[in-house]
Amino acid sequence: MRGLIFIVLFSFWSTSLFGAECPSVPEVQSILNRVLKFPVAVKSVAFLKSFNACRVDTASGDTFFLSEDGRFVIEGVLLEVPPLRVSKEEFSFFKGKALFSEGSGRELLVFTNPMCKACRENRELLAKLKKRFRLYFIPLGFDGKEFEAAVASYCEKATGEKFFNLKPPFRLCSLGKLKVWSVEDKFKNMGITGTPVFITESGKVIVGVDALKRFLSQN
Repeated sequence: MRGLIFIVLFSFWSTSLFGAECPSVPEVQSILNRVLKFPVAVKSVAFLKSFNACRVDTASGDTFFLSEDGRFVIEGVLLEVPPLRVSKEEFSFFKGKALFSEGSGRELLVFTNPMCKACRENRELLAKLKKRFRLYFIPLGFDGKEFEAAVASYCEKATGEKFFNLKPPFRLCSLGKLKVWSVEDKFKNMGITGTPVFITESGKVIVGVDALKRFLSQN
């Protein structure tokens, strides 16, 4: 996990040590000695508000984190998660790959394919989206039948209801493969390997239906 080496479960008998402040250096040193079973020289302890944990630096150069409830010790490196966003140029690139569009309002790119299970199960949500957004549908699939379905939708020029009703056996064409691959590569570079994916006009990337519902409830 790129630095998150292991998680050690550690339950305290007392109530949580954490509030607005972290335990003292001696307290943390005692905790680590009991958990790790070998002496540790704690150099500093600092509360990380955004992570709700205490960062512990040791004299040997190791870094630990104590969870907010005091039940976990995490050894390793805390990595900041980069925001999922695309530039205006990337937004235009993706929009140019759209097979068709529906609705009116702010632009929202929808990356899916006829075999996407989550999309098929949430057709009512897509219908509601069309009342608030101009939806641009870009065929995308990463492997198996989803990839073939995305390619075939280009090859068949399957727009509107025909797109969602497209079923195997799929007709695959070279141009369709190239279009899907060109989009797929960019998403893989962002660590995304599944559908559906949505991108707002501001460049925010939303992965999955649940994340979309949270976004809609806040906007």
